[in-house]
Amino acid sequence: MPATGKVSLIRQTIYCFIPILDLYAAYHIKKLRWYLLILISSGIILGTITSFVVPQEYEYDLDRLMSVDGQLNWQYAILGENPETAIASIVVNQGITLAIAVYVIRRWSNHWNLQFD
Repeated sequence: MPATGKVSLIRQTIYCFIPILDLYAAYHIKKLRWYLLILISSGIILGTITSFVVPQEYEYDLDRLMSVDGQLNWQYAILGENPETAIASIVVNQGITLAIAVYVIRRWSNHWNLQFD
């Protein structure tokens, strides 16, 4: 349920780092729709930029995709030819998304608290 008074900036910031609780933090200050819109659009933008900067090969080498005993090589299937680059881009994307989430939740929580002064 939405807050009826001031909210704690520290608690709201901590909620940003925990999955699902970030949605609760946005809902708590009545900004869930905007929060989802901003995070989804930033994810699309970051994904597009990443696909241009670090292009993935979609043609897999079947010899590398399957191991000797017939098992699927998941690391190669998910990360592709360059796992270091793929992991680095995932970490950078998550860092940027988290920074955006913390920024907007703190800003909106600040504005929410100013209503009650």
